[in-house]
Amino acid sequence: MYFFFFVIRRAHYTWYTANTKSRIRIIATGIFTIGVIVITYIQCRAMVRESFQKNIPLEDNSLNDMNPGDMRAKIKEMMMHAWRNYARVVWGTNEFRPISRRVHFGGDFATYKLGATIIESLDTLHLMGLDKELRRSRDWIEKSFSLDRVDEALSVYELTSRLLCPMLTLYSLTGDSLYMDKAIHVADKILPAFETPTGIPRRLVVPKEGSTLTKYLSDISRTSEFGSLHLEFYYLSEVSGYPVYKERVDAIRQILARTTRPHGLYPNAYCTKFGKWEKYNCSMHRLYDTMLKSWIQSGRTDTQSADTFKEAMLAVAQNLVVISSEDVTYVSTFRNGTLFHRMRHSDCFAGGLFVLGAAETQMRHWEKYAHIGVGLTDTCHDSYWSSSTRLGPDTFAFTEESQQEVEPLQRNFYNLRQEVAETYLVLWRMTHHPQYRLWGLEMVQAIEKYCRMPYGYTGVMDVNNVTSESDDVQRSFFLGATLKYLYLLFSDDDVVSLEQWVFNSAGHFLPIKGVNPMYRQHNSSD
Repeated sequence: MYFFFFVIRRAHYTWYTANTKSRIRIIATGIFTIGVIVITYIQCRAMVRESFQKNIPLEDNSLNDMNPGDMRAKIKEMMMHAWRNYARVVWGTNEFRPISRRVHFGGDFATYKLGATIIESLDTLHLMGLDKELRRSRDWIEKSFSLDRVDEALSVYELTSRLLCPMLTLYSLTGDSLYMDKAIHVADKILPAFETPTGIPRRLVVPKEGSTLTKYLSDISRTSEFGSLHLEFYYLSEVSGYPVYKERVDAIRQILARTTRPHGLYPNAYCTKFGKWEKYNCSMHRLYDTMLKSWIQSGRTDTQSADTFKEAMLAVAQNLVVISSEDVTYVSTFRNGTLFHRMRHSDCFAGGLFVLGAAETQMRHWEKYAHIGVGLTDTCHDSYWSSSTRLGPDTFAFTEESQQEVEPLQRNFYNLRQEVAETYLVLWRMTHHPQYRLWGLEMVQAIEKYCRMPYGYTGVMDVNNVTSESDDVQRSFFLGATLKYLYLLFSDDDVVSLEQWVFNSAGHFLPIKGVNPMYRQHNSSD
C-alpha cells in the first residue's frame, strides 16, 4: 500500500516540475503503455479461447458414431456450464455476460432482477434431472420473484411466453401450487394491457400499479405477439378456474375473425385504438403457429382454430412461400405490394409448422404442405452450413438485389436462437430421418467451437468470420429453449411426446387436454 502511495506522489511531483517537452514525453509514454496492455490483453484472450476450443472434438460427424445417450450427456454438460457460471456470478438477474462476467442489462426484461434465466430454465432443469438446481430455483422464485415494483415498460409477449408459460409447465409437471400462484401473478400484471378500445392488448405493459409511464405506451401492437397469447391464457383459466384470462384471448380471436385480410394474410401490426391494420406488410409469424397449437391443445376439439389455420396456411403458401428455379424454398416478406426475397432466423420455425400442420390436420393437399416444410428446413440448415462458422445468420437473402439490401443492415450475427433446433426436433419426431439428428450434432459442434467461453456461452457477431468477436451475452432462451430442443432431439419420442404436449413460441410446453394426465384442470368442487 505504501509503495503505491509513493508511486502516485512521485508521479504527481514529476508532472508538476516538468516542462512542456517533458510533459509531452510523459503523455506519449502513457499512451504507448496503455496500448501495449490492451494489445496484450486481446492476444492473451484469443490464445485462451483457441486453447479452450482445441479440446473440443468437432470433425467426426459419422451417424454410426453418434450415440443419442452421449449426445444427451454432452448437451446436459453444456446446460450445466451455462447455468453454473450464471448462478455463481449474477444469480437472480435476467441474463449474464460470460466474457466480462457481469450482468447484461440490455435484454427483453430491462434492468429489474426478474430471474429470467432461472425461470426460463425451469423445464430444462426438470427434463435433465438437475434436481438440486431446480430446488434452488424454486426457493428463489418463492422468496424473490415479483413484478410489483417493476416501473418499466415490458413486452406482453415476452412476459407471457418466457415467464408465465414456464410457471405453467412446472405446475403441470409437479402439481406445485407455487408455480400456479406465480403464473397468476404474472398474468394479472399483463391484464391492464388489454384495456384498449378494441380489446387487442398493447404491445407493452408497466407492471407497477399506478405507474405514470402507462399513458405513454404506443397503441400499435405486433400481430405475432398478441396472436401468440392463446395457449398460456387458455390453460391458465383451465387450471385456476378464473375465466378472465381465456375471455381476453378469445376476444382477440373474434376480432381477428372479423378483420379484412389482404390476400388472406394477417398483417404484421394492428392499431389497438382505431381497430385497423397498421399498413399491410405481411410475413411469417407465430400467429399461424398458435392457430394450429390451440386446436391441438384443446384435444383437437377447437374446430374454429383448425379451420382458421387451414385458411391462413393456404394464404401463406400462395403469397409468401417461394420455390426458386434452383429448388430453394423460403418464406418471404410482403411489403408495399412487393416480395422481399429474404428470410430471418426467427422464421425457421415455419419448417416444423408446415410439416406438423400437414400431419395433424390432414388438410387438402397435405403432402404439398409437408414438402414445403421439408424444403424450408433444408434452407435453414443451408444457412448454417454455408457460413464459415456453421452457424446461421439472423437474416439471409435469396436474390442479388435482396443481398445488397441486407448487407448494410449487418444482420450476420447469431445470438443462440432456437428456431432451427425447434424445426429439427419436429421433423425428427415426424419422420425419424437420421439427417435431422446429424444436423443437430453439427449445431452442437458449432456452438461449442464458436460460442463456448470459459464462463458460459455467447452469440457471434459475424457467422461468416471465424475470428469474429462475440456479443458477450448468454441469452436466457439459450438455456430455456435452444438446449432443450437439442436435448429432446436426441431423446426418445415419449420424452415430452408431441402426442401429449404442445410447445409455445418460446420453447416451453403445455399439456394437451384429454390425453395428458398432467393436464391439471380446475375442479370447481375443490
